[in-house]
Amino acid sequence: MHDDNDSPRSAAFELDPQSGGLPKPAPPLWAWLLLVAAVVAVSSAGTVFSLLKDVPPLTLASWRLGTTSVLLGLAAAAQWRAMPPADRRRTLQQAPLLAASGACLCVHFGAWVYSVEATSLTHSLLFVSATPLFLAGGTWLLRKPISGGELAGTGVGAVGAVLLATAAARSDAQVTVRGDLAALTASLCFVGYLLIGRKLRAWMPVMVYAVSVTGLAAGLLCLGGVAFEGTRLTGAGKHGVFGWVHPSYLPYMLYLAVVPGIVGHTGFNTLLKYMDPLVISLCCNLEPLIGSLLGWAAGVVSPPGAMTYVGGALIMASTFVVSYASHVREKQQQAAGAEGCERGDEEDGAAGEAQRLPEERPMVEGERLLAG
Repeated sequence: MHDDNDSPRSAAFELDPQSGGLPKPAPPLWAWLLLVAAVVAVSSAGTVFSLLKDVPPLTLASWRLGTTSVLLGLAAAAQWRAMPPADRRRTLQQAPLLAASGACLCVHFGAWVYSVEATSLTHSLLFVSATPLFLAGGTWLLRKPISGGELAGTGVGAVGAVLLATAAARSDAQVTVRGDLAALTASLCFVGYLLIGRKLRAWMPVMVYAVSVTGLAAGLLCLGGVAFEGTRLTGAGKHGVFGWVHPSYLPYMLYLAVVPGIVGHTGFNTLLKYMDPLVISLCCNLEPLIGSLLGWAAGVVSPPGAMTYVGGALIMASTFVVSYASHVREKQQQAAGAEGCERGDEEDGAAGEAQRLPEERPMVEGERLLAG
């Protein structure tokens, strides 16, 4: 029996709901420039976190997201006031999805910051970048539309990631299984964050969405710090909820909030309206390469070797392959959908003609003579 999920019209989740189910237009040039800036921005976060290992991981993650939420608040308030009342009500109705996205972001950051402290920086960046493998594998298992080119490109990215892992293992002995698993968990949660974001960002203003999920994630991480790390609501320094305002931490937190936070993650949220999550996550696979170079410049990791550059080149190639294959697939779905609509209109017209009553049918010449 034919599965309805295989029909062209079942691929609507891949298409633009604001254009009647047609594929999204090609991303504009500024979107690609923003993607480059966002990837470089988030790649720098690991190095900064490595310099703050005296702060407990959940508390540090809550500082990072809390500072970003404060900076996003004014812009989000302006966008909220400009929203039509119907969109405001729709936003409130999507509270469960916003909560789920915030929970994914909470676990993502908590697990990843822990992995930075528990394993090598390069390994942490590597495993947290496994998102495209989860995305492509989940799409294939759920029988959602995905082309062979997209799967092949993801496979090339996986080979590049393995090379990066091998290079890291040779140059860094501070590798632990628990740290690697924490980074992998962070990567899996980022899948949920991207997929929910793509659904809501089709119509929700970026700042409203970003401050909602970021603020919730910061609150959950804060509660986690209080429950498991002895963080105090009124404490100062590394054991305080607002310890990030201390002069020794404030410059780092402002950098993390503005560059990886706003340029990086808010940039990704902006791009979800224009790009497939798989393309964005594959570009994030460059994080181990860029992050290792930045960490080497900061003196927190060893200089990257030749295999690191080869792995990075393969990941870049995989990004272009998946982007092109995704564009081709959506064009094919558009053509198939248009053909199906035309065929349906022709069948409806034929059925209407056959059901027309005899008195409505035009009389032929002989009938007019008999009638006269």
